[in-house]
Amino acid sequence: MSGTLRAGSYRDVLLLPSALRTFVPALLGRLSYGLLPLSLLMTVRHSTGSFATAGAAVAVFGISSLSMPYKARLVDRYSQRRVLPFLAAGSSAGLFLISGTPHVAVLLVLVGVTGLLAPPLGPSMRSNWRLLTDGLPLKERAYALDAVAEECLFLGGPLIAGTLIGVFAAPVALACSAALMLVGTLAMVTSPVTTYTAPPAPGRHLLGPLALPGLRRILLVILLTAAGISTAYLCVAAVAQQAGHPGAAGYVEAAIAAGSVVGGILWARRSHTRSPSTHLAALIAVLAAGLLTASVAPGLIPLAAVLGVAGAAVAPLFVVAYLAADTVTPPHQHTEASTWINTANNLGSAAGSATAGVLVQHTTPTWGFLAGGVLLALVALRQARG
Repeated sequence: MSGTLRAGSYRDVLLLPSALRTFVPALLGRLSYGLLPLSLLMTVRHSTGSFATAGAAVAVFGISSLSMPYKARLVDRYSQRRVLPFLAAGSSAGLFLISGTPHVAVLLVLVGVTGLLAPPLGPSMRSNWRLLTDGLPLKERAYALDAVAEECLFLGGPLIAGTLIGVFAAPVALACSAALMLVGTLAMVTSPVTTYTAPPAPGRHLLGPLALPGLRRILLVILLTAAGISTAYLCVAAVAQQAGHPGAAGYVEAAIAAGSVVGGILWARRSHTRSPSTHLAALIAVLAAGLLTASVAPGLIPLAAVLGVAGAAVAPLFVVAYLAADTVTPPHQHTEASTWINTANNLGSAAGSATAGVLVQHTTPTWGFLAGGVLLALVALRQARG
């Protein structure tokens, strides 16, 4: 059997009833997270005069994101319309208050609470896509559209934040992030699909979908893959620093993001019939080949070209992971399972960056690329064997 079939168009997805009135506000709210890291960093630096405190604040917000699966569990149980406005109001209020809080301990506590309340907009929108495409062969196309749009948000978000900081000030950028979060969330929950609640399930497990072996296997693959990918970003920065052009790292990273957008668009042009395990193995193998080739790239431009091509596998990787998570979890756990994919990615990225930092510090970026490539190759091989 052929591995691919023609799929419906993005137009078919966007013309689904309530699709645009749900998706557009969701993107507006999710843009907040694209602005947030830089605007939070610079606002805290402005308030306290310390880059160390600013870095700690960003780390605290990141750690608090580990609560995302449990917020998603509340969304599954009580509906987006009842849960998300409360979370968005609390988190956006915290973002507004941060800029006027110079006391370090109070500020870090406030950042932590703000992160705990941050609404799970991405997983919630994927839950909406499942409802909107129910009974139609459009879910993979919808997930791909969502992944491509998210890549664009995280590519454009820092540019918007940087512009606001340059023209106005960092607190203005943070206030903009807060406003986007609140307005986008409140507009999204006016859609009728956001009233859905998952059917009650007897004997809910404390660990939720983590109790399912199938999901744990997917999460392990994503965690290890994220660890491998994250070595590339740190090594790119090291290569740029050694070349005397540290700012060029941003252009190389933008090439990876652009490759991911293109890859997501191309991936969604067809409906895939092979197993998620096969697709994951192939996509991770592409990333492995990219990192191994990057280890011998002779300069920044070839490096950007190589990683841009490899980046084409990133968005499809997450589309396949979300689809795989849907197949191994019951409907009442789909939203929470989706957030665990993101959490595994974040944890893997943190571990990979830390490990690569130590490796590059004592050797060269070449060895960092090699280590990441070998890790990804081993994951791909194991995944291919089932």
